[in-house]
Amino acid sequence: MCGFYGVIGRDPREVKWPGGLSHRGPDSEGEYSSGNIYIKHFRLAILGEEKFAHQPMVSLDNRIILAYNGEIYNYKEIAEYMGDPELSAHGDTRVLAEFLSRYGLERLEMLNGMFAIAMYDIRYKTLTLVRDRFGVKPLYYFHDGGSFFFSSEIKSFKGIAGLSVKSEKVTDYLDLGIYPSGRETFFDNIRQVQASTMVRFSDGDITESRYFDICEETRKLSGTSLYPERYEELLSDSIRLRLRSDVPISLHYSGGTDSTALLLKTKEVWGWDYPIVAYTMAFSEEEVDESSLAAKYCDSIGVETRRVILSPEEVPALAGELAYYEDEPYAGVPVIAYLKLNRQERESGFIVSIEGQGGDETFGGYLYHAYMAMYDLVLSGENKELLDALLKANNTDIVKVKDIATRLIASGFTAHMDLTDFRERSGEPAVMFMDWLRTIQVHDIMVNKIPRTLRFHDRASMACGREIRFPLLDHNVLSYGLALGHEEKFKLGLNKYPLRMIIKRYLKDVYSVPKRSVVTPQTLWFRGKLKKWVFDRVALLKEKKVLPDRYFQRCDEFYSRAREDNSFYIWQLVNLSFFLDGKVIK
Repeated sequence: MCGFYGVIGRDPREVKWPGGLSHRGPDSEGEYSSGNIYIKHFRLAILGEEKFAHQPMVSLDNRIILAYNGEIYNYKEIAEYMGDPELSAHGDTRVLAEFLSRYGLERLEMLNGMFAIAMYDIRYKTLTLVRDRFGVKPLYYFHDGGSFFFSSEIKSFKGIAGLSVKSEKVTDYLDLGIYPSGRETFFDNIRQVQASTMVRFSDGDITESRYFDICEETRKLSGTSLYPERYEELLSDSIRLRLRSDVPISLHYSGGTDSTALLLKTKEVWGWDYPIVAYTMAFSEEEVDESSLAAKYCDSIGVETRRVILSPEEVPALAGELAYYEDEPYAGVPVIAYLKLNRQERESGFIVSIEGQGGDETFGGYLYHAYMAMYDLVLSGENKELLDALLKANNTDIVKVKDIATRLIASGFTAHMDLTDFRERSGEPAVMFMDWLRTIQVHDIMVNKIPRTLRFHDRASMACGREIRFPLLDHNVLSYGLALGHEEKFKLGLNKYPLRMIIKRYLKDVYSVPKRSVVTPQTLWFRGKLKKWVFDRVALLKEKKVLPDRYFQRCDEFYSRAREDNSFYIWQLVNLSFFLDGKVIK
């Protein structure tokens, strides 16, 4: 887990880099400079000794220069495949450098990991950027017509690219609650390498190609016999790979289905006697703090729980600090709490954590997933028993299912998770992939929820010099889970059934507990202890005269209503007061 930036096509002595990436790699720095290619790397030491893992790394045949951020979890198996198992003793970076030198980019499907790669081929004078299948690790670029700049974070381009905010992206954020996806960012001239994608720069031209397609993989698997037991085998393999580390590992735990199944499965893989430490976010207000439930589950299976409590007094300073690290607008209090969680873990000596992101998206964990599953069953006329179980579990009927599903499709999936506040948007409605459940799941995985959560969590954890690993987002695990049918995902009307079966083996009383929404005190604090801070931040934004007054009316409406549970509109304004920084939005 590291960070890097660089340029090709310009004398590096002419470029004044602002830096700002040392937090991503606090353990060492390195650079490569030759002709018109320059790469600067910052290393966070996870695997391999510095003398073997220093970057930028030159392949042993002096053909390629490698800078990379992330982990290749199956590096030992890759070294074995290349006929040189001893190579793995030097860490995953050396294995990756030799793998790319020998095979080029033709066998990327063999890599199991999270990675952002910059590979310069000395022979052909070609730079290639590669991002992992689901975009766990970030990678951005800027092309000024002659030179090609690239970096792990947008802040590296400040002073080089002349950053300008893309007004329509801010409007989408305010009106639809969505963040840029694909290659887009909040800035006009900064692009991100898309997940599962290679971007090549050669002779002044940029070409782009994909090396992995989740839809194609799901179609292939759907044509075979699938079993939840096989999913669990794949998850065990994923966890086993992600426990490879030369530094201590902790686990992020919320008490929910995903993190509980991951905790229990990790205990099985690692051994029940291994002393796992689970870190849990907590809040100072008891009425919105659920960390005691997480501690109860952990106590019952002999796992140590460490609560990290966020108080409202800490929010103003942490919010501004996180705005610097995120570069773009981010979610509210939960991400701020996540920053403090990672900071405490770093101070306690835990450099790596595993986390349960991906279970909801794989197995229909959100309410709108259940509605799309019911809509599929209504359209097909199949499996009436499952449809009846889902209707009962969600306290709804077929008329309501049809109404909500058609509105959700027409909106481009822009309603809240609880199916309130449908947002109208222009453009074509969603196009079905296989069925409507898998369609919205792929949307969440590649466009909506997973990309934004990964971005928020990468910046907050790397701000503390930490690495987060996601076993449920292993491409083999996620593809197989996505391919499972409605019956396997919603057996007996319960979503995420394969994960619940892991829990049932050890916590029979809680395996069928319905999904709980993530509860934070954001609304409570914005109405109370942070009200003045909110008013001050919104006033600063209003003074800049960069947004229409209609957006500020939301703030007035929020505070004029006796009961208002949705503080997202307020956070948007507070967030933009840090982000816009005087830039004009048309």
